Amino acid sequence: MKKRALSILSLAFVVFSCQEDETPIVEQPTFENQESEWIRIASWDATGRFSMMNPLNGNVSTPNVNPFAEGSRNYISPSGQYITSVERSSGIVRFFDTGIVNHEDHGHEYDIRWLNATAEAPLPTHYSASRGNIVIFNDGDGSITWAREATMETPSFQPVVLGDLGNEVHHGAATWLNGNKFAVTFKNPDIPGALPQTIKLLDSNKAVLAENAAVNVSGIHGDASNGEFAVFGGTTGVLVARANNELFRIDNVAPLEPTSGNWMGTIKAHDNNSIFYGWSRNKGIFAIDPAAKSMRNVYSGDDVAGYFFSADGSKLIVQRASNEVLVLDATSGNTVVQAAIPVASVEYFSARKARDEFEMYRLMSENPPVLTSSEKYLYVLSPSRTQIDVLDLTDLKSAKTMTLSSPASTIMRIGFQTK
Repeated sequence: MKKRALSILSLAFVVFSCQEDETPIVEQPTFENQESEWIRIASWDATGRFSMMNPLNGNVSTPNVNPFAEGSRNYISPSGQYITSVERSSGIVRFFDTGIVNHEDHGHEYDIRWLNATAEAPLPTHYSASRGNIVIFNDGDGSITWAREATMETPSFQPVVLGDLGNEVHHGAATWLNGNKFAVTFKNPDIPGALPQTIKLLDSNKAVLAENAAVNVSGIHGDASNGEFAVFGGTTGVLVARANNELFRIDNVAPLEPTSGNWMGTIKAHDNNSIFYGWSRNKGIFAIDPAAKSMRNVYSGDDVAGYFFSADGSKLIVQRASNEVLVLDATSGNTVVQAAIPVASVEYFSARKARDEFEMYRLMSENPPVLTSSEKYLYVLSPSRTQIDVLDLTDLKSAKTMTLSSPASTIMRIGFQTK
């Protein structure tokens, strides 16, 4: 009996050991199984020639299309498919189809092409986009250009220019809100200078839906929308338009001041986030919560070289002049990680700060030309401009290095997330 009991115990031990050995091995996450198959990295060389890289396999294609115009400002659309190219001096806005199409649960890749339709208006300048709607304010006559992504793939696509708004010629801004409403700046002709003082909410027929003369500042610069709210930077506070036709002001908090370099002239937003972020040249970055009618400082310093949302809006990425990068949680504003990162040089920071203040703010409304981001990864153009370093946004550690076919002057994330 003792031998039989011992045999049974031995058999049980063997079975248990086999079960232990058969425990499945959990595959460690890698760049290749974390990054979306529909993310691409666009790049431009010094002549405006366009290339596109698939970061998963490193393949680079240089399509036979007309180059982007020298000096154009290029912006990715909310879907990640279209690039809006703003040629300010020539008064032309062009639209470029990257061929990466998001069908929500899957994607397609088609030929890369310029769309035939263009928009023409004097001095197209401020760009804003939300929920598939692209709006550009034209400084030369106060008009706005509106383009909808949903119609861009149709042969009849034509952007709409809404003019004769009665808002005077000025250096202004406009953006889209739910219900096809437009929050637009208006200038008081009795106040000298190029900046506007108030905003109004218009419909697509240019009828005024809401206005409030008491909601004003001495100068407005920059705006952004997440569809529900539009926020405009101002000398003494931010002006807010809501899709329900409400207009109000949130007064600036300390240490902001209504003097040169000390108020927020650049605002950024993301459709997936309720928090906006504004930048003051000397005072840093501030989180703005329009629903709570509040704001607070999340980064103090006069050394911000660029800042932008990750592709999904969950992170705010801040590039300092020293090329130290900070990743903030875009809802709380808390710093997740920071690290010094080798980055390709851009216009020397002090030289940028010596520019006209409004030109400096306009440059800051764009994404940094040497950094871009998907949902989970930061793509960094290396100092050699022939490599792109991929960093994990959770810890800023290297995930991959990719080699370009020729030196790049600018990079941009296009496409969308599926993983």
